[in-house]
Formats: sequence, C-alpha cells, structure tokens
Amino acid sequence: MAPKNREIRNTPAVPELRSAQSEDTMVNKVRVNIAGAPYAIATTDSETYITSLAKKLDEDIAKLLDGNENLSVTKAAVFCAMDYLDEYKKSTGSAENMRGQIQDYIADAARAKLAEDKAKAENETLRRENAALREQLARMKAKEQSREKAEQEKQGEQNAED
Repeated sequence: MAPKNREIRNTPAVPELRSAQSEDTMVNKVRVNIAGAPYAIATTDSETYITSLAKKLDEDIAKLLDGNENLSVTKAAVFCAMDYLDEYKKSTGSAENMRGQIQDYIADAARAKLAEDKAKAENETLRRENAALREQLARMKAKEQSREKAEQEKQGEQNAED
C-alpha cells in the first residue's frame, strides 16, 4: 500500500510513540519503531492508523527474521514489501472484478425495470381494452334483449289479433 501524504525520516532512538499535529497543515507527525529502527512519519492519517501499520510491518519483519537467521532486516523488509504488493495487486484486481459485476447487475436491474415498466403499461392498455370490450358486450346484450323483447311483444300482438 503506497503511503499518502507521508514523509518518513529515520530518527534517533525514540523511547515511546508520540504524535504532534501542526495546525497550519493538519499533518500528524507520528513516531514509530520498525525492526528496532525509529521513524518519524508526517501524514494526514491518524496516529492510531499509522501506529497500526507500523506494528503490522514490525510483526511481519520479526516473523521473517525469526524464521531465518541469515536474513537481513533489509531483505525481510523487501519480502514484506513484495507480499504487500502481491496482496494489493490481487485486491485491486478483485475490486475491479467486483466493480464490473456490480455494473453488470446495475445494467441487468435497469433492463428489468424497463421490462417491468413496459409490462405494466401493456397490462394497463389491456385492462382498458378489456373494460371497453365488456362495455361493448353489455350494450350488445342489452340491444339483443331489447330486440328479443320487441319480437316477443310483436308476436304477442299477432297472437292476440289471430
């Protein structure tokens, strides 16, 4: 992970971690020990965050040094850097893959929304058409009943005349 807005200086031994904040630039100056060497780090990040990074790096270097007596601190730091870069590259690729998948999901959701809107519009059109047809059918039935009634009355009148 590349530090942002950080300046790292090797300083004489520091008995404890300290932090000071410059009010002009809002830069934290954090002092840490990594692999027995003191460093002053100027950063816009919090002291807690920088301290946690330094602690992790110190632990990782110590683990490598404990496992191999012939390894120098510099080489252990390089191995840690390689491991961190590997993790960074893989996580970046994974994040890009997730972004792509999310964009695909968003596009799928947009297509589904359009299909839903289209289906709703078609459904509404069919409802209106159905209502109009029912109305037309009701009028036709009423006309038919009226015609049948008129025929029955006419037939009734003819029967009455005969």
